[in-house]
Amino acid sequence: MSLKIAIIDDRSVTFRGLIEVLKDAVSLELAGVFAAFADPRLLAYPRDALIAVGDPFAQPVRQPLLLPGNLPVVVMSNSTDPDDVRAALRAGARGYLSKGASVTSLVRAIGAVAAGDFYLGSNLGPVLAADRSPSEQPGDAPDRTVGAVSATALTPREREVLTLVAQGLTHKQIGQQLGLSKPTVDTYLHRVRRKVRAHNKAGLTRVAMELRLIPGI
Repeated sequence: MSLKIAIIDDRSVTFRGLIEVLKDAVSLELAGVFAAFADPRLLAYPRDALIAVGDPFAQPVRQPLLLPGNLPVVVMSNSTDPDDVRAALRAGARGYLSKGASVTSLVRAIGAVAAGDFYLGSNLGPVLAADRSPSEQPGDAPDRTVGAVSATALTPREREVLTLVAQGLTHKQIGQQLGLSKPTVDTYLHRVRRKVRAHNKAGLTRVAMELRLIPGI
């Protein structure tokens, strides 16, 4: 079954070429090309009916970043500014990669997002890492917030569990690494979800990135 994709066309050469490539992709179905994320036709789609791909930072005059709440969004942008990456994550984007990324990377990102996961382009980890204070280490608990949630609202063990979930470990693997039973891991994760108000892996990964708990990101 093919995945339906909506392209938000910023009139760039990159996206014009991308549209032609996606038309021929076996696993993807191009549902349409839309002028903006706020296009009423796009907002009328049922929740999760397709995946929107576009660059919210393409306009010369920056507008408030608003992404459609009804659809998963993969940002494909020329901007690798750490502030833009984090702004997109806060706005609900489930994937972010640069316009220089290959079509293979985009298809991989779309597949990950469709599966409920999160995708960050391989070149963006070093960008975010370089933006971190030299004295700040992954897993530290500075007073950073996601919405109204501060890193210090999580216990050290909850931060460990959140970090390992974001790194892709299963509950069983987390338990083995931390010396905890699976039910105990489940309990910690339940507390984390309640505190950060994220209910799936994509949301938890986004929170971990925002709190800078993931090594190298």
